[in-house]
Amino acid sequence: MDLPMAYDETAGSQMALALLFEQQPEILKKPVQAIHMAITGGIQNKTQRLAFNAMLKHALEEHAKNPSANVDTYSISRLELMRIIDYTSPNRKHLKDALTQMQKMTVQWDFLQQDGDAMWASCVLLPFVGFDRDRVYYSYSPQIKPMLLDSKIYARLDLRIQRTFKLDSAAALYEWVNRFRTNPSKRTNEMIWEDWRWVIYGEVNEKSVLHEYKLFKREKLKPAIKEINEKSDLTIELIENKDGGRSVKYLQFIVEEKPMFRLDAPSSSNETAEWEKRLEEMGIGVRDRKKILTTYPVAVIDATWRFTMTRVADKSQVPVKNVGAYMKRALEGKYAPEVVEQTLAKPGEDLESMREIQIKFTQHRNAEAEAMWNEMPEGDRESAIAEYNETQSSNVTRIPVSPDKRIPRFMIPMYSWLAHKHWGEPSPQDIFQYAIETGAISVNKSA
Repeated sequence: MDLPMAYDETAGSQMALALLFEQQPEILKKPVQAIHMAITGGIQNKTQRLAFNAMLKHALEEHAKNPSANVDTYSISRLELMRIIDYTSPNRKHLKDALTQMQKMTVQWDFLQQDGDAMWASCVLLPFVGFDRDRVYYSYSPQIKPMLLDSKIYARLDLRIQRTFKLDSAAALYEWVNRFRTNPSKRTNEMIWEDWRWVIYGEVNEKSVLHEYKLFKREKLKPAIKEINEKSDLTIELIENKDGGRSVKYLQFIVEEKPMFRLDAPSSSNETAEWEKRLEEMGIGVRDRKKILTTYPVAVIDATWRFTMTRVADKSQVPVKNVGAYMKRALEGKYAPEVVEQTLAKPGEDLESMREIQIKFTQHRNAEAEAMWNEMPEGDRESAIAEYNETQSSNVTRIPVSPDKRIPRFMIPMYSWLAHKHWGEPSPQDIFQYAIETGAISVNKSA
């Protein structure tokens, strides 16, 4: 029996995600043999996964510039690597330890043998890694290098999305299911659950509680699915197959791309089926769904659905216990006369508008960081400057010792660093909320 684990999106999260996805993509064309890999000798964390992907992206770009060149060792800017993997700590030793640990990990490539080759291959994940003040050096096993750089079968992986995850298992699972996003069946491969545990978590010892499926599902699988559905461009559902027995034996995932920042009502050809599905997912029964679809215009249903989902996501109010019942009351009571729309009318300017919102948000947050800086005690300021200067590779960008020389050219980048240090990477929801508060995205009550 198949047991789906579904996820309900909210209008707010969709709008927030759209702000993220309007940023410049950071696409890695990762060979499927490297996506479908299983590791022994350690558990690969998110930092290591992102570092491997960042290094591979850089190597592929260098290889594309000169395919005939035989490069034994690649190098990437340390600061660029730190940016891609969202590593903000001034502690370089932690980063070095994470990368050198990859030399102890053994990889079984092409776990599913998607390239049609019956050959089995295994090697160290990162045979060589080295550091100096400005760059990180690395190399690949010569037997595996052609597979990594010249593969004809690859998946487009957006590193900008992958680095938003907090969980190691979410970063691993997203990478795997992303491979199947264009599959006509919308399904991944099916494997025994122990193999899924291996590829998204790693090997477990004999005493690990993760030998029990229910604990693996609770501790690793469900949190990963939840984070992917909340933070990525995909919606995934877990399919459990007991194969006629009493225990779960096989797992598979349904993978669908999310609709991107749709402010218009669905197209007429699909709108009935689309709303039938949405209302059903809200727990509304067959008779009530039919009544809603025959009584109210699609624009009203759409506006009320968005109003309801935004209300459900509002943590400052009393939680909505029955979403379907609230939706029906909202329709009957006309709770949602507003229709969310973009203030700019020209579709061709949408991307530029999103970028402008992001720029203004950054400027706003940097101004808040400057205000915080002005209120800090002198000792805390000097400690922050010392920490900031440690992250700079050149004297040109370091904050001068003399306060008289600390002109905006030095201080503005430091304010940006201070904002990131205290508040972290801005979430799509942060930017979306800022856009609402400043009127960049507005509510038109006359619609």
